[in-house]
Amino acid sequence: MISLAINILAILFSLLLLLNGCFFLTHVHKNFMLFKPESNLALQKILLFSGIALIVIALLGILAVLLNSTIMIVVVLIAGCVGCVVPELLLSQFINK
Repeated sequence: MISLAINILAILFSLLLLLNGCFFLTHVHKNFMLFKPESNLALQKILLFSGIALIVIALLGILAVLLNSTIMIVVVLIAGCVGCVVPELLLSQFINK
């Protein structure tokens, strides 16, 4: 029962990472919120790299669930958390510029 719940939550987490990564990739050349990536090359690179990294982590998470590997699920959860925090910290330097 607990294993099933962990797998469902890992799939949900992977889907959220996938959506976040796709959002970053679709907004590399569009303004969003306070950010204007079309006028800043560094911001475009951050969004592009972060989007690709989040999609790769999400795909690894789905693979971990399909393989039913608890160790791999834990690694993906940690990588996903780091993969979400680092872009946010990098994006914070572009607020009010």
